[in-house]
Amino acid sequence: MSAVEQAAEADVYDLVRQLQAREAELALIHQIAGIGAVEVSLRQGFKNRRSPEYLKIHGLPPTAFNEPHDEWLARIHPDDRQRVEQQFLDSVAGTAIDYATEYRIIRPSDGQTRWVRVAARIERESDGRPIRLLGAHADVTDAKLAEQALRESEERFRTIADSAPIPMWMTKLDGERLFVNQAYCAFFGVSYEHALILDWRDRVHPDDADAILKAEQLRELVRPSPPLPNNPFALEFRIERIKGDWRWIKAVSQPRFDELGNHMGFIGVAHDISVAKQAEIELRASEERFRLMAESAPVMIWISDPNGRCVHLNQMLREFWGLAEQQVADFDWGSTLHPDDAALALGRVSSALEKRSHLTLKCRYLDAKGRYRTLETRAHPRFAADGEFIGMVGANVDVTEREQAEKARELLVDELNHRVKNTLAIVQAIAHRTFRKDSNPTEARQAFEGRLVALGHAHDLLTSANWENASLIELAETALDTKGANAGAVSLAGPPVLLSPKQAVSMAMALHELCTNARKYGALSRDEGRVRVEWSQSNGEQPELRIVWHEIGGPPVYPPVRQGFGSTLLERTLARDLDGQVKADFEPGGLRCQITLPLDRLDLLPKTGP
Repeated sequence: MSAVEQAAEADVYDLVRQLQAREAELALIHQIAGIGAVEVSLRQGFKNRRSPEYLKIHGLPPTAFNEPHDEWLARIHPDDRQRVEQQFLDSVAGTAIDYATEYRIIRPSDGQTRWVRVAARIERESDGRPIRLLGAHADVTDAKLAEQALRESEERFRTIADSAPIPMWMTKLDGERLFVNQAYCAFFGVSYEHALILDWRDRVHPDDADAILKAEQLRELVRPSPPLPNNPFALEFRIERIKGDWRWIKAVSQPRFDELGNHMGFIGVAHDISVAKQAEIELRASEERFRLMAESAPVMIWISDPNGRCVHLNQMLREFWGLAEQQVADFDWGSTLHPDDAALALGRVSSALEKRSHLTLKCRYLDAKGRYRTLETRAHPRFAADGEFIGMVGANVDVTEREQAEKARELLVDELNHRVKNTLAIVQAIAHRTFRKDSNPTEARQAFEGRLVALGHAHDLLTSANWENASLIELAETALDTKGANAGAVSLAGPPVLLSPKQAVSMAMALHELCTNARKYGALSRDEGRVRVEWSQSNGEQPELRIVWHEIGGPPVYPPVRQGFGSTLLERTLARDLDGQVKADFEPGGLRCQITLPLDRLDLLPKTGP
């Protein structure tokens, strides 16, 4: 062999060796990548050659490197078989150079169903006839399962979202909506397609429009990667659901990120809070009405916390204690309690707070003017919506005057009972003395009526003065009728004197008896007869008031054979009631009766009086 031939043979050998090395490298790459190679000769039928990786992917034994077309076809999943074969035949019969497909196989080695992805190149003659097919097979089962799981997850998400009773949506980064649920469509009354392009911002109430953030503003608020697990944006506003139907909603948006932490857009939900918002508005209005009512109420209204400290005092109560509104929180109401009432009041309040019960209390508090005033308190426990005890609300009423009036009423009732008993005793004595066995019935009745009238006149004078006192001169004018039948016949003279109720009744009866006797037997029984009643006071160690009854111009007077009611009244009852002395002188010219009373039992009016 010549040297040239030997050199040429060496070059061929090197080329073969390089080619073998390249094939070995390519086989190693296929082995590492798990890619199976296949070569199909198309000149005469479908003769093929398959790599070990191909056989492994398809679950074939090593001897099956040259497999008939029918066996390949039988290995394809029945649901994919017709589609895959037709695609292969059409690609070969056509003019395409590239061939790609995906299908399922049932591996003979273990019976598992696997997904295979095929990418191939078809070599053709110049006239387009196919020569061979070179292809690569890859097991993409895991990717297909992940893709299927993703589709199922998305389908579950859509199912759950469409079942949700509140509007939900998903947007891209620029704000374009990718998805809305059925509740979203129903809320706006539009189709799914319309909902995706609906500009909901046009339906926001004009008063709330400025609070709505645009897509670019939202993007600026999103925190950089990695995002925090909870970074929502919440906003409350009014929106027109359908024509004329305004609803309050609370929209909550959450940013979406991909696996690399890139911001992809937002997912959000909308809660219809119209009922709650209306309740909130009504609550604020109710609180404002309560505040206005409490501030202008004619009673002292207060609110406390669970510990009994002041939370609110209305204007009337603040003025009672002399507080400014900003001083209420630090005010200790217990420090204003009367020392005698403090222990009881604080104990009752503490018990009501502990038991969460109603409270009724009456005690004395020191007001801003330094006076102790009696306040009557009624309070009720306050509870939050969840049942938590949050304090008390109550009202105080100033009952100081009422208490004083009640005490005065009790005294008045006691005094009235006493006076009624005394009056009944007087009437009983009058009746006993008047209706004696030897008395003339007609005269006795007239005398009894006259004495009752005199008693009544005394009561009238006392009633007009609230039963505090009676003027001696007014009593004498009434009892002696100096401005009526006895005008000109009876004269009165003396300083102003006030008599106590008991003294006034006794004096009225005494003057009546003296006048009656004077009419029947004395000076007033004659036209020319006269009666002078004078009283004066003495200034000694024991000041006295002396009242003198003097009759003149009447018939001769003789001492009575027996003592009648008038004498008894004068000498016993009157003297005893007034703690004084009575002396009657039956002078021939006329009766003279002197009544002496200690001044310390009487109230003398000023001498400068009328």
